[in-house]
Amino acid sequence: MSTTIELSLGPDVVQRLLPHRRPFLMVDRVESLERGDGRLRASRAISSNEPVFEGHFPGLHLWPGVYTIEGMGQTTNLLLLLLELAKGWEEIGRDAESLFEGLRNLERGCRLEPGFRPADARTFEAALAEALPTTASRMGMSAAVDVKLLAPVFAGDRLDYTCTLVRILDDLVRFDVEAAVRGRLVARGVMTGKRDIVFPGVVRK
Repeated sequence: MSTTIELSLGPDVVQRLLPHRRPFLMVDRVESLERGDGRLRASRAISSNEPVFEGHFPGLHLWPGVYTIEGMGQTTNLLLLLLELAKGWEEIGRDAESLFEGLRNLERGCRLEPGFRPADARTFEAALAEALPTTASRMGMSAAVDVKLLAPVFAGDRLDYTCTLVRILDDLVRFDVEAAVRGRLVARGVMTGKRDIVFPGVVRK
């Protein structure tokens, strides 16, 4: 049985997990994680001020399909990262929930919300920095992408990504991915990537 872990992490926390930066950061929110099913829900709001719209296409704010595919790829990266971090947290005797609460606390701090605990955030960020792999190893490598673009995406839309881990075979990981706008699928497919994320104390299956 899978339990949904609500995270609601914004771009400042996402950038602590991914090496990508604007204009090539294609995920700006992580909504929820289901560890049992290996599923992550994330999203990207598309502004009319995106640099790509200067040339794609003049007079028509059409989001490039390759950017939607990249967003789904970054979501697979985040899913694998969070699953491995939670596993590593538990292997060193910590409760995985403390990982997720640490991320939520960082989000409260980034949004200047009540309940933020600065001392806990400093301790957590130090632990997170130690646990995360190097930037190069976080980037991963795509082995195969089989995605169909089903509908156009425009400025003002919010892309909702859903990524599900399907299978791990040696160093290869397969994901089912989809992207939707207002509940309508705009892309769907399968991505296979190289599992090159290594964490101290994490033993691969």
